[in-house]
Amino acid sequence: MPEAFHQVNMSGPIWTPERADTSVHRSFRRTTPWEWPYQEVNIMPLKPVSVTQLNDYLNRVISTDPLLSSVTVQGEVSGVKYHSSGHVYFSLVDSRSRLSCFLHREKAMQLQEKLTDGMELTASGGITVFSRGGSYSLYVRSLEIEGKGDLAAAFEQMKRRLDREGLFNPAHKKPLPPYPDRIGVITAGTGAAIRDILKIIRKRNNVCDVVVFPTAVQGDGAAEKIARAIDFVNENFNDIDILIVGRGGGSAEDLWAFNEEAVARSIYASRIPIISAVGHEIDFSISDLVADVRAETPTAAAQIAVPDTEELSGQLETWKEQLRRQLENSLMYQNLKVENQIRMLRDGLESKISGVQNRLEQYRTVLRENDPRRILAQGYSIVEDSRGRVMLDANLISPEETYRITFHNGSAEGRLKKTGDGNDE
Repeated sequence: MPEAFHQVNMSGPIWTPERADTSVHRSFRRTTPWEWPYQEVNIMPLKPVSVTQLNDYLNRVISTDPLLSSVTVQGEVSGVKYHSSGHVYFSLVDSRSRLSCFLHREKAMQLQEKLTDGMELTASGGITVFSRGGSYSLYVRSLEIEGKGDLAAAFEQMKRRLDREGLFNPAHKKPLPPYPDRIGVITAGTGAAIRDILKIIRKRNNVCDVVVFPTAVQGDGAAEKIARAIDFVNENFNDIDILIVGRGGGSAEDLWAFNEEAVARSIYASRIPIISAVGHEIDFSISDLVADVRAETPTAAAQIAVPDTEELSGQLETWKEQLRRQLENSLMYQNLKVENQIRMLRDGLESKISGVQNRLEQYRTVLRENDPRRILAQGYSIVEDSRGRVMLDANLISPEETYRITFHNGSAEGRLKKTGDGNDE
């Protein structure tokens, strides 16, 4: 059960009239949450009235009260909303309470400066009851802007101080893991924020676990509880990959816990990357500035924290197709390279073989032209001694030596006799 629920004491008395007449006071008894106070004696049974009749009656009573019909209130502007009709809805707040206010478009058009959250102003008007919602507000007839309110001034002062200390330094911010296995969420245990976060994470990623750490996110002590929750998760959960800290939207005072120093320092000291998810899209809280990542809303935080498995699956299919095409293109390119190399080698070999063949033919021609047998066919012969030496000089002929005479069509052996000098004609 959310922590905030444990703070409510449902067993003790909850109502006692404070300004009732003594005789009337004695006719009331203390009640439990399951009873409304009632008068035990001297009261005739009343006919039940409708809700509208009761609210209209309260409106008449309040609007005719001299004090409430003309009251001046000082406070800080919060939750300004400019309606399309031109009317302005806002609240005046102090450290403990808030008052809803309504400014008619005619009065709004007369303002020299547009109302913004954090302004300190004094508003005069009358209290009215809206029958439909059963709520009351200040119908503003005039207002005076004083400057920045206490909350805005405190925010700026803390922002400057923490900035000087380096809590907003981008170099300190940790990157988010792209594929987390477990997400921690620190927020209220019930409400739109946790529902939106769980819905988005389940929709986007069916493999990531979510651990919820419910805590109070507004009211007295909320900042300390948020800070303790952050410290607790860091000390006891080593398997948390990302921590979402935040809440749904609200007024400036509703969101103020996320501007407290205790929360800022716990976020800064966290070893787990933190996404700040305070539900406001325009203004930044101190937590937003310190956190590793700032999300505009809890829904946006869930979208940032986990990847979409369907998108990842589609991306994987795309990468698979790209890889297949790259492999096919690479194989085709390599095949072309191999074919080109084979063709170049074949052409080169053929060219070399052709060159060798041409040279061989040239050698054959030379050999044919210089073949001794061709010379012998012209009537010449070769004379060799017994040792195979060609006799080139007639003076070397010995009558005792046997010589071999080679003709173009055979050979003969015998002894030779010198018949004359080489100069004889």
